[in-house]
Amino acid sequence: MERAGRLAKPRPVSKARLKRPMRTTTSLVIHLVAWALHTALAASAIPQASVPQAPCAGCLAGSLPVAISSVWPVGSAGLDNAPITIIVFSDFESFPCARSASVLSGLLSASRQIRLIFKHAPATTNSNALLAHEAAIAAGAQGRFGEMHDILFENQTKLTRPDLLQYAKQLGLNLPAFQQALDNHTYRPIIERDLAEAKGLGVTTTPTFFVNGRRLVGPQGYASLGAVIETLLAGIPQSQRVQEEIVASGPAQAINLEHAPAKGPATAPVNLVEFTDFECPFCAQAAPVVHQLLAAYPTQVHFAFKHYPLSMHKESPLAHEAALAAGEQGKFWEMHDLLFATQDKLTRDDLIAKAAQLKLDVPRFTKDLDSHRFKAAVEADRQEGDRLGVDGTPFFFINGHGISGALTLADFKRLIDAALKEAAPPKTK
Repeated sequence: MERAGRLAKPRPVSKARLKRPMRTTTSLVIHLVAWALHTALAASAIPQASVPQAPCAGCLAGSLPVAISSVWPVGSAGLDNAPITIIVFSDFESFPCARSASVLSGLLSASRQIRLIFKHAPATTNSNALLAHEAAIAAGAQGRFGEMHDILFENQTKLTRPDLLQYAKQLGLNLPAFQQALDNHTYRPIIERDLAEAKGLGVTTTPTFFVNGRRLVGPQGYASLGAVIETLLAGIPQSQRVQEEIVASGPAQAINLEHAPAKGPATAPVNLVEFTDFECPFCAQAAPVVHQLLAAYPTQVHFAFKHYPLSMHKESPLAHEAALAAGEQGKFWEMHDLLFATQDKLTRDDLIAKAAQLKLDVPRFTKDLDSHRFKAAVEADRQEGDRLGVDGTPFFFINGHGISGALTLADFKRLIDAALKEAAPPKTK
């Protein structure tokens, strides 16, 4: 996941009275809400949820409901009574946020069970993000938040002040009013409020989602968000729903599995791909869960392993090379299990000792390790992960749909069952 680091700390500005942004329908059929700040209301800190944050993982950070403030604008009819509320802390200059915005668009266009609240969390490392968020709110004051939201995410490399003015002109906004709002930082208090709330909730990464108060950290795919929504809807009486539940779907990512170590039949209807790091403790926790999952679906799931050593783990790259070197001798999965079982022993000497323990041809293994024979293969996986938006470990794809973080066996089963249902041929009448 993208680690946002310290979220932006805007300089103080005069807290002028703010207009409420109106709900609009965008070109992507997405209804996004920029909530208004009541200036008389102080930005009180919200207690942080007692959920441990994963320092190296794009993971599901917890499932405890968290109270988050929301002030709804006039004109949000049609979504106000939806039983599922998704709150997203986002950054217009973050690629994972842009990818997640597309997923949210698909979910919202597919179901009337969902309403969405957009929260502003620009990172200090993204130099143009803060003003872009102000521009979105300024557009929202003229009833065009959703359209500006889409334009900003579609043009993340063009977020300078002249670019923002051009987008306002493109949307037919009142340019003098829009420009004055930017120059006076009229709407920055909204961002300050969101950032204060993010800090109180322990949000340090964008995107971070709260689905009816349940936290999801990092970019989410249709499968992961859809599973959470489905689980929540299962506990909501039919009488409280807007209409029958609609299963969301969307475009899947194409992943190169030609040389990936794999388990399960290649013809299985569900392809599970994991980008992982042998030095990541969350990946080690996920490994036995995946093993149990494959045992539960022996003919229905094909599992492929992809290398994604994180830069913060200095021993990890060579460990991944060692796994491939063992695989060259027919023992990739044995080395895989041994590496995860002994993550505190991943130096070169440790890896050679593991090769001896597995009764490999140690001189051959050592030659492969010292020549970095498999370094290019590991790097190719890492680059592919970057292209796919993987920015934390573990990161899974189920039939091409991304899921950030380690899941429980029960969560995985819900996702697999949903994927099997989607992959099943339609019933003939």
